[in-house]
Amino acid sequence: MHHKLVKSLLTLFLIVFSLASSMFILVSGLIYEENWTVVHINEPPYGNWTYAVRTANPMKINASQIQIGSNWTYIYPLVANQSYHIYCYGDWIDEGPSALTDYDVFVYNPMGQLVGYHTEAAGLPEHLGTSSDEPFFTPKFSGNYSFVVRNDPRESDSAEAATFMVIEHVDTNNWTDRFIEGKQGSLPMENSSWACEFLTNSNRIEIQIRVPDSLDMYEARLYLMANPSTKKGTIINDVPLAWEPGLYGEMVSSIGGFNMESEGFRGHAYASCEYFGQDMSINYSTPYGGVGLYHLVLIGESGTGNVSFRIKTDFGDSVLHLVELTERVHPYNETSIVAVSSKSKIETAFLHFSIDDWINSTISEMYVSKLTCNATIPGQEAGTTVSYYVEAYDSLDNVMKINGTFPVKHPTNVNFTLRSPTVVLGQNLSISGFMSSSSQLELGRVNLMFISSNGSKLEQYVYVDKNGSFLASVRPYFLGSWSVQAHFMEDQVRFESFSDIIPFGVVEPSFISKYSIYIAGAGIGAAVLVILIVIMIRRRQ
Repeated sequence: MHHKLVKSLLTLFLIVFSLASSMFILVSGLIYEENWTVVHINEPPYGNWTYAVRTANPMKINASQIQIGSNWTYIYPLVANQSYHIYCYGDWIDEGPSALTDYDVFVYNPMGQLVGYHTEAAGLPEHLGTSSDEPFFTPKFSGNYSFVVRNDPRESDSAEAATFMVIEHVDTNNWTDRFIEGKQGSLPMENSSWACEFLTNSNRIEIQIRVPDSLDMYEARLYLMANPSTKKGTIINDVPLAWEPGLYGEMVSSIGGFNMESEGFRGHAYASCEYFGQDMSINYSTPYGGVGLYHLVLIGESGTGNVSFRIKTDFGDSVLHLVELTERVHPYNETSIVAVSSKSKIETAFLHFSIDDWINSTISEMYVSKLTCNATIPGQEAGTTVSYYVEAYDSLDNVMKINGTFPVKHPTNVNFTLRSPTVVLGQNLSISGFMSSSSQLELGRVNLMFISSNGSKLEQYVYVDKNGSFLASVRPYFLGSWSVQAHFMEDQVRFESFSDIIPFGVVEPSFISKYSIYIAGAGIGAAVLVILIVIMIRRRQ
């Protein structure tokens, strides 16, 4: 790197480090700068240590670099409440029965307090989360955190190669801000390049980047760094680590190639700016299934400013559901339309409706509360059919739509009475009824449904006259229990309605009624016989 840049970085380091990390005192020793780090070798009384100007630079620990019983300290400026993925792996990892190297890691906060230690057995990768069951480290304070890598003299028999990595972890589908500065002339600054990692099992990734007018970006880059289904990438606490050679620029089967410098491999997908304030986007489809670990790199060109970005992996699997109308819509009554998202939070929503089959339409913004949106359609006259659809945008700019229709009609009420609760088999059952409605239309049709206890059915249609009355007469053809119900058949402006179900019985006729024809026949025969006898007697006389 340019001599002036090295000098300025060393000066900045001495000032910041002396203020923020009181646990170290700079004294004479070998100091050199490499890849945005300041390395101190044999610096008494703390030995060997490296200060990283920025995260996301892998620290290569060469074989024999940390001798048995020795340690090396790596110092990073971390931001409070951010999540960092921190891991130490490499050649020394050996889960077999003959592991040789045992590296332990101790973590100190900016006040020099021990806030964590990780002392797995020889050959096992060290878990560097905030707690034993968390995959990521979240600092409570902003400042310089020290990670002391020690080659345990009690359990280690070697000093094999390793990689120590600290990189910020971000969640997908959320907006994140990051300060980026351009180069000074042709020289990159401390914040000219920045990188983070994220995890997703989505085959599709869309990265949206908002660039302020005060900044011209050089590039945004996406690197696939691990995919366990391809046997590339170690897994600790169910989270994959980057394929180690890929951190140093190597690439196999579209995995790896990590590079934060302007020159070199530009990533598996990338975008650039042509002018200040130009927004960018990256669209990428992975060739692999399962969970993938990705690195996102932002590189500034000119100016400064906060870049906002969102890594979108959720593409509309949330859907809207309509809350059903609780009652029929009557003329001139307002109607509330309520829709609920099945998963994602609704940001904005709009209601579109039409009363003439979309020849004309009206749009209104809906009231939104988390997963729910609602709006009101004004009252309409009877005979109107209202068509509508809801268009809702969630926090990921996914569009959810759902539609529906409803008629506007007058309510109705139909009822009737029976002339008698019983009817003799063979005789007619007389019914008189009334249908009420606020509509002024004169006619309507009522369907009378008769059902016997044995399942037999009769139907009769009658029309309602001008004053709402109707009459019916039916002759049931089976003895036993029956019931009858009236159903007003809806029309263009009136809703249907049903009466109560009224029972009645069909009974046997009386003996006289049943045999009256025979009795009458016998009487006539007897009278004829008497007449014949009388005639015969008279002739004899």
